[in-house]
Amino acid sequence: MKSKRNDQLMNNYKISTFWIFIIGICFGVGGWMFGFADKALALTGEEIIRKVDANMTFTTARTESRLVIHIGNEVREKEMINYEKGRDTGYAEFLSPPRDKGVKYLKIADNMWMYLPSVEKIIKIEGHMLRQSMMGSDFSYEDALESTKLLEKYAAQVVTEETISVSFQKGEEQVTKQRPCYVIDLIAKVKDITYYKRRIWVDKEVFIPLMEELFALSGKKLKVMTMGDIKKIKGRFYPMYYTMKNLLRSDSLTEMFVTKAEFDIEVPPDTFTQRNLK
Repeated sequence: MKSKRNDQLMNNYKISTFWIFIIGICFGVGGWMFGFADKALALTGEEIIRKVDANMTFTTARTESRLVIHIGNEVREKEMINYEKGRDTGYAEFLSPPRDKGVKYLKIADNMWMYLPSVEKIIKIEGHMLRQSMMGSDFSYEDALESTKLLEKYAAQVVTEETISVSFQKGEEQVTKQRPCYVIDLIAKVKDITYYKRRIWVDKEVFIPLMEELFALSGKKLKVMTMGDIKKIKGRFYPMYYTMKNLLRSDSLTEMFVTKAEFDIEVPPDTFTQRNLK
């Protein structure tokens, strides 16, 4: 009964939770943009992923974002604010539109809770709910709970090197650059995992993941994520634009525009508590 009640509450309160993946991005993946690393020769897949993984942790971070979800001819826009402490702890709050204002999320390690102001209730997101599509977005709750290091779940192997186009912010202009990348295949070494294989394009100079493809055990490609509009902020290279496309659905695309990013700032310790959700 509790599970059905939670499902009903979530279905009745139709919000876009695209930002959820931002916990994996602004509260995680964004950390991959931590400055330049020394260019190395003949790195193994595991060594490359360790360099990426080592750059995934912020001391603290605060970001403001605009979310745009495209479903056919329909466009939904949201504004939100996110806080991060370390890699496994995150808090987010919707600021607009009015129907979503005050909806909050808390992530601690592999646990996530959502607060719905309309019913003044905190719901823990768990079980089958984790793999649900996020109310029209291209993400699932499970995408947000990627706190475990990749090498704990996957074996890494370099498969090739490729050059891909990436957008960078240069002053007030956006320019496109060709970036040489390592192409890494991650193959799952644990059971009960949604993405059996992941292919990641990692920038060879700054060890930034620029694109990722996600596959099922059958080999079917499920999702594609890209990052761009790379901007240097206080010595840190950071993506100000993201896309995610769920290939199992037609005419669907989710975008995120980061409008402000701050790192290593002071965040009140009670920010990351269930009490703060209310």
